Amino acid sequence: MKKWFYPVSLILLFIILITAVMPDGYVYGSNTDWLSQHVTLAETIRNACLEQHTLLPSWIGLGGGSNGYQFAYYGFLRPDILIGCLLQQIPMVDIIIGYMTAVYLCSVLLVYIWLKAERISPLLAWLGSVLFMTAGCLFHMHRQIIFVNYLPFLLLAFLCIRKQRYKWLPLCLLLICLSSFYFSISAFAAVGWYWYRTEGKRFWRGSFLKRYIPSAALAAAMAAALLLPTALVLLEHSRLGANAGLLKLLELFGPNPVFNNILFNEYGMGLTLICFYAILAGLKIKNFRQDSILFLLFGMFGIFSYILNGTLYTRPKILIPFMPLVILHCVRYAEICRKTAGPVRVPEPDSRYPEQAPIYGMQLPPLWPFAVMLPVSLLWFSQEQFPWILLELAILFCLCLAIRLRQKYARPSFVAASGWLTAVLLLISPVGMYLTTAGTEDWVKESEISPGYTADELDQVQFDPLYHFDSLLSPLVDGNELNTHLHRSTMYSSVTNGEYSELYYDILMTPVRINNRVALLTSDNPFMLNLLGVRYLETTAGHIPAGYEPILKSGENVIVENPDVLPSVYFTDDTVSQEWFDILDPMQKLDIITRKTVVEDSSREGSQDSLTGSSQSSSQNGAAGGSVGNNMRPYSPELSQTDLPEGLDINRTDSGWEIRAEKEFTLTLDIGNPQPGGIVLCQFKVENLTTQAVVIDINNIRNKLSGMFAPYPNGNDQFHYQFSADSSTGVDRLEITFSKGHYRLNDIQWYLYDQSLLNEKNYAPLTADHSTGSGSAGIMDTKYTITAENDGYLATSIPMQNGLEILVDGKPSDLVRVNQAFAGTYLEKGEHTIEFCFFPPGKTAGCAVSTAVSIGYVVYLLYTFLLQTKRNIGRNCL
Repeated sequence: MKKWFYPVSLILLFIILITAVMPDGYVYGSNTDWLSQHVTLAETIRNACLEQHTLLPSWIGLGGGSNGYQFAYYGFLRPDILIGCLLQQIPMVDIIIGYMTAVYLCSVLLVYIWLKAERISPLLAWLGSVLFMTAGCLFHMHRQIIFVNYLPFLLLAFLCIRKQRYKWLPLCLLLICLSSFYFSISAFAAVGWYWYRTEGKRFWRGSFLKRYIPSAALAAAMAAALLLPTALVLLEHSRLGANAGLLKLLELFGPNPVFNNILFNEYGMGLTLICFYAILAGLKIKNFRQDSILFLLFGMFGIFSYILNGTLYTRPKILIPFMPLVILHCVRYAEICRKTAGPVRVPEPDSRYPEQAPIYGMQLPPLWPFAVMLPVSLLWFSQEQFPWILLELAILFCLCLAIRLRQKYARPSFVAASGWLTAVLLLISPVGMYLTTAGTEDWVKESEISPGYTADELDQVQFDPLYHFDSLLSPLVDGNELNTHLHRSTMYSSVTNGEYSELYYDILMTPVRINNRVALLTSDNPFMLNLLGVRYLETTAGHIPAGYEPILKSGENVIVENPDVLPSVYFTDDTVSQEWFDILDPMQKLDIITRKTVVEDSSREGSQDSLTGSSQSSSQNGAAGGSVGNNMRPYSPELSQTDLPEGLDINRTDSGWEIRAEKEFTLTLDIGNPQPGGIVLCQFKVENLTTQAVVIDINNIRNKLSGMFAPYPNGNDQFHYQFSADSSTGVDRLEITFSKGHYRLNDIQWYLYDQSLLNEKNYAPLTADHSTGSGSAGIMDTKYTITAENDGYLATSIPMQNGLEILVDGKPSDLVRVNQAFAGTYLEKGEHTIEFCFFPPGKTAGCAVSTAVSIGYVVYLLYTFLLQTKRNIGRNCL
């Protein structure tokens, strides 16, 4: 019973804490990223695996159609997705919730086992396990799950080293790579540091080259099917992270409190003052000094996070793999303090690990660390956890003082009885901070994860695979969801096609809804919906964009259709050159790309001149005569005056308006001169006069300028809006919502665009040969035919990317960039068959390496097993 007391108590405490933080009617997940990225992408990846009959789908129909490895960051070969492929009838949201709670509990129990293996007393091993359980970074068990889902395998790697089970280490490292390859470098570094601190200098003379490097290389090679294609797609679509200047690398002078990387913050290690005290106190003890110095450097300077993050940014989340080592450091120090409290049995040193030999002599807890901890704690005065921080500081100080006094005055019986009391007192604040942090979570309601439409309902609609299906219901949540075989124009991934993103936001002027431009989220932008072929939209009955008609209804939600948008693939000979397009101003570009097809074809200069010459000349003449400019006509809406609510001040300036809002306000303005049949465009520059974000929503079209300290600032200081209506009166009302803050709106410009011009582009659609393919991958699974009456171009809304092929009459063609970001090809006059193929660069080589190395590793394990069995039989015979 005594043996099982501590593990059982950890399980009970885990259940109590999970139950305490979960509100009624909600699920164990966050609206932030968990719902919009991890859950929806997991379902999308699982469906792609099942449809393509592979665990590594090459193609995913997001972002107009993308290399599947652009989404590998979120989970290719992740254990929960593999489980989902086996349990196809269970929604991925349920599998992820069950899997992550199991990962959480297993991690806590593995910490206890590992600390016991480190010869820590059961009570202190229990204490360390609770500190691990309540660490702020484990907040991401229900938010950014890939920050922490590898922790059980990291702890198993530590156990392999401690127990000298080195043959299993590559398997543990492999599982880390498959669970969250982004954190694998940091996890490998943590494993190397732990191994060095376990063996001391002997590590560099033997284990480093003989065991550590081979184990890491073997794990990476077995994961090559994932890592190699992902590395190539990262290089292809490299993006700049947050700019890390000198002040950011020297975090002492940054905007965050000192030691933000290791203390309290859930986007770092999220530990508390107990561990910080052990780090500071460890500076005075030889065996602890190296660890203390390393952890202090982690906390003070961002350059370590910068390096481990691959020089993308300095966010401290990458240090989470070192969090168990800080806890080990803490309980080892606590073990020393326990031994000085009274007579104890000092264990014999372990000859295998001379660096970790027991420390003899008096080691009373010092009081000088509080001179550092007090000012550091005060820096967190604005955080919700601040009362708990002060309480922990007071408890810790009193306990340290009491230990020093009781060494002289207390009886041994009192000392032994006070162990549990001390542990409980030390855990009051960590548990309180854990509950407070969880209270800030934006939990997902159970009703929000139920599907809007059943498969039977969707089967009632004959969707054309040459078009896209998007959703206006919740663009952030639905951006990665594929509930039909149609592609989406949207996507939310850390790896985004830069040219597609530039077209989406800069050329088509789609509003930026959230803090970063990485997410491509749909909007009621008629130019974007038309060019990207969004024929089908999911929306509410009261917010149906112009040109769309309902075809399926489910409660308040409807699926609407606009058959007049461009298909995803079409043929045209009405083109303009990229070179001429580049000299136009932004409004002219929006007009031209709506009415013409922009072609960049340096490989067929003669053909291009013959094709684009007439269109280019006419367009240039039109521009000179004003036709390009006239399509975007200046407009001055007659807005009604209204009384401003108290707390909202709007004052005219020389170049616009200055807004002061004490809270969020909504104004309704009537337009006295509406223009039937016209698209109203509005744009203005935003000057933020505070550090907070600026959000302005007009007629359900949202623009956001991120705040000064946003981790991924969007730089969206030019807000764009496009309004259209099917009513006979046109757009006659604006509902404007201003966010709280102080900001100026400068250079306000209004334009009108004739809605009929959206249908001016000359093109010929392709005809699908339904006798080919199953249709499960949309346009990538079907053969098409086209009869070209003249030489021209095949244009698509599939982003140009490595590995994409367009087969014309069964032969690969030379790809041409069309409409700024998409793949196309030159077609001669006549009838042609068209097919689309995609082969992720590096996938074949990666799979070959993984297969060969994995077979070799399994053979090695079988050989060692048989060899050990033979030895055991020999011993038994003797």
